[in-house]
Amino acid sequence: MEVTKTRIFIADVRILNEPHRLATAMQVVSQARREKATRLKTPGAKALSVGAEMLLQQALECVHGISGTLRIAPGEDGKPMLSDYPDIHFNLSHSGHYVVCGLGFQPVGVDIQKMERPNLKLARRFFASSEADWLLALPVAKQARGFYDLWALKEAYMKYTGKGFKLPLHAFQVDCQNESAINPGALIVVDGNSMAVVIKNYPELENYVLWGVTDRIGFQEKLEWISL
Repeated sequence: MEVTKTRIFIADVRILNEPHRLATAMQVVSQARREKATRLKTPGAKALSVGAEMLLQQALECVHGISGTLRIAPGEDGKPMLSDYPDIHFNLSHSGHYVVCGLGFQPVGVDIQKMERPNLKLARRFFASSEADWLLALPVAKQARGFYDLWALKEAYMKYTGKGFKLPLHAFQVDCQNESAINPGALIVVDGNSMAVVIKNYPELENYVLWGVTDRIGFQEKLEWISL
């Protein structure tokens, strides 16, 4: 298979809030996804869960010509993997009205967050001390964006490693101390060592932040929109 840059796909799931469309969508995803969605309480949460796997299906068909129900199983550290296509890496995220899928031949982590008024006390509780110091020193008008950029980038890195929240948020740091905002040139530091990763920010979604982390090959420049 040809090695290409990791691609980021995105879809708006609001169409799945209609009961008949959600019912139809439930029939095209895996049994595990149906069971997970059934346990969720709100139509919006169900739409995000089902929409995430639908986006993965459509991204795989678009890029690789793979169609049909997917077999997904946890990898070594619990990160979901494609059982039949172990060389293809993916990662999913959702927030608000959107689902996002990172897809490529290298490990990838993506995270999207809808921005609301943040509880800045969480910074001291969960972030590395240097990150919390940076965030709380920002002008008040920039703190909400700084909080969500930091949270989404850190979560994307955690998902990239395959460990997810098994890797605590405070166990590594984003080196942003000399910056007024986090940018894709920021370094991720673990035990004093900079990680050899590629960071990508997609700033075009109003009231959302979206970050991706991968390695070596990097990301394609633009988001790719898919209609569910």
